[in-house]
Amino acid sequence: MKKTKNYFRGIVLFLLLGNAPFLYSQMIENYEGTPMTMNIIKGGSNDLSTLTVVNNPFKTGINTSNKVCKLLRDKDGLPWEGFWSSLTVDLTVNKYVHVKVYKTRISPVKFKLEGGPNGPLEIASMSPQTKVNEWEDLVFDFSSLTGNYTTISLMPDFNNPVGLNKDITLYFDDILINNDSNQPAYITELFQNSYKVFKDIRQSNGVYLDALALNGAGPKPAAIAANGIGLISLCISGAMHAKTGDAVNWDATAANQVIATTQTFIDFKNNGKVNGAGMFPRYFKWDTGGPDGSWSTEYSTVDNAIFAMGLFMCRNYFSSNATIVANVNTLLGAMDYTKAIYPTQIAMVMDQSGEVGSAFTTPFNEYMLVSWLAKNANPSNPGYAKSQTFWNTYFANPVTAPVAHPNYNGYVTLSDGGFTSCFVPQFAYYFVNYFKNDANYMSYYNNWLSSDKLFATNAGATNSYEWGCGAGEIPGGGYSADKINNNPNKIVSPHIIAGFSSIYSNTKSDLLSLYNNGTGPAVYSLPSNPTKKVLWRYMRSNTTPRASYIQAVDFSTMLFGLASLPEYLGANWFSVNNSLGNPTNLKKMAINKPVTDVIKKTIVYPNPFTDNLTIESSDLIQNVSIYNIMGQEVIMKTPKTNFVRLQTNSLPGGIYIIKTVTDKEETISKITKK
Repeated sequence: MKKTKNYFRGIVLFLLLGNAPFLYSQMIENYEGTPMTMNIIKGGSNDLSTLTVVNNPFKTGINTSNKVCKLLRDKDGLPWEGFWSSLTVDLTVNKYVHVKVYKTRISPVKFKLEGGPNGPLEIASMSPQTKVNEWEDLVFDFSSLTGNYTTISLMPDFNNPVGLNKDITLYFDDILINNDSNQPAYITELFQNSYKVFKDIRQSNGVYLDALALNGAGPKPAAIAANGIGLISLCISGAMHAKTGDAVNWDATAANQVIATTQTFIDFKNNGKVNGAGMFPRYFKWDTGGPDGSWSTEYSTVDNAIFAMGLFMCRNYFSSNATIVANVNTLLGAMDYTKAIYPTQIAMVMDQSGEVGSAFTTPFNEYMLVSWLAKNANPSNPGYAKSQTFWNTYFANPVTAPVAHPNYNGYVTLSDGGFTSCFVPQFAYYFVNYFKNDANYMSYYNNWLSSDKLFATNAGATNSYEWGCGAGEIPGGGYSADKINNNPNKIVSPHIIAGFSSIYSNTKSDLLSLYNNGTGPAVYSLPSNPTKKVLWRYMRSNTTPRASYIQAVDFSTMLFGLASLPEYLGANWFSVNNSLGNPTNLKKMAINKPVTDVIKKTIVYPNPFTDNLTIESSDLIQNVSIYNIMGQEVIMKTPKTNFVRLQTNSLPGGIYIIKTVTDKEETISKITKK
């Protein structure tokens, strides 16, 4: 065959995952512009196979691009049906070819390079195709070659014999060569599959079980904390569906599911399944809300606080849905977290009356959330004053707070004694926007990350990506909340790595290394679909034992961290939606009112503004947040003074909402930039 006309594609600089921050990659073809010349490989006159560039009919999962290549594969075609093209690729540095495929059957996919110094080489993908009716990224290892090769061939359905009784259609896209043997698309899959964990523990009435059972283990009961996480997962799913239009991996009906869940809990509440403080039992039967055998029915304050945060986030994210807002207000209106606040301690458990606490704890730990909810109680609540005092003493200023400040090789953190498991600061980061918006807390947050990684190295981790002191099932049986100087099983918790995504630039590369093309010890298949894989805990000292459960509340930071990546929902999505004052509704109210209607002791000027904006208050200003009309936080400051001047020259003209939090009140203002 005569092969004519060379088409050279430019070299594009990609930011890739791995130790080297920048590597050169060659995009061979993405079909978005004028495509390369593809010479179809097919049989004789009976073979009516065709190649066509078409609009992407399946803009889901890892491939939401506009254009793809369609191969109509004739049942009477060749086993090696596909195309060849005269196009030069450089294998001097880059050794791995990537191709995305969408197929209706499992079959080998092969790629061939010719016209180079080492002779031709035709190989199958490193990992076989595992998906049908989904996009999948396949990788081909040409590390044995070097130099320039002038001809490429792709054979995306290499079944020999062909084995078809009718014609089929398949698609491929994004053919590129780089020096990364991993499948970077797995990060998107990991995000989608991590959400599926929560779909799989959701029951028919909208209640979530405590954990996903693996390897034939029996089901767990329902858990109130898991239902808080389940509600947040629906907010994430709804946001991702709105962003991508992907109704396969995300839920177009997320709002309806929130209604179902909240209505079930209203029914439980009306049937007497709460205590006097509006709190639900820690564990219960998913269908009745009643006791489930010997599982604890204690009224855990922090577990209920996590449920409350799920309610708040649903009320904020789905603020335009009147049914959700009403259901959430019904449940939150019965809850009183000031009951858990004592002069120097927080009650971890409340009694049936909701008045008497037990099993006390002192800061700093995950019970920061309980104190945060108590602090934000209605000022008319009898426990409001003591809750302000407690918060101001133990949480308002982490530097001077009378809590332990353990030091690990120069990295100072916070705790209630020794070192804490990293789920503690991560829960604070995702649930308490005061924590995220405070520079001192964020300094400690960075120290938690650095000390965790250093501890893993000092404890003998041979790979830099094997770290994460978290909580969850111990592979082989049991449960542990691992921490510095107390991780005897040397457990790696991938959900902790993900949870630090907003401050750790190597999150994705570490997760990909743990994935290891689907073969790593952290990889677990979902029972509902074994082709769907997630990352969960394993022991460095012995990778053979496997976990029998994935606990929803512990696994949550995997989902939260992935959602916070910039290509998905971003680092500010949680802090915008976890406000306890329902800022979305208040912002909508403020848009239709003049500034003087919503300002009390706080003055915001000038209005309209240009390059500077001044905020004054007779009270101490703790926090100032500016949101655009889409609800996105664009500026945040924690001045802790009575006066703050903000530089606003970078903001485009338009309407903005300013939320100012002082020692005594929270005000919402509408203001315009020229």
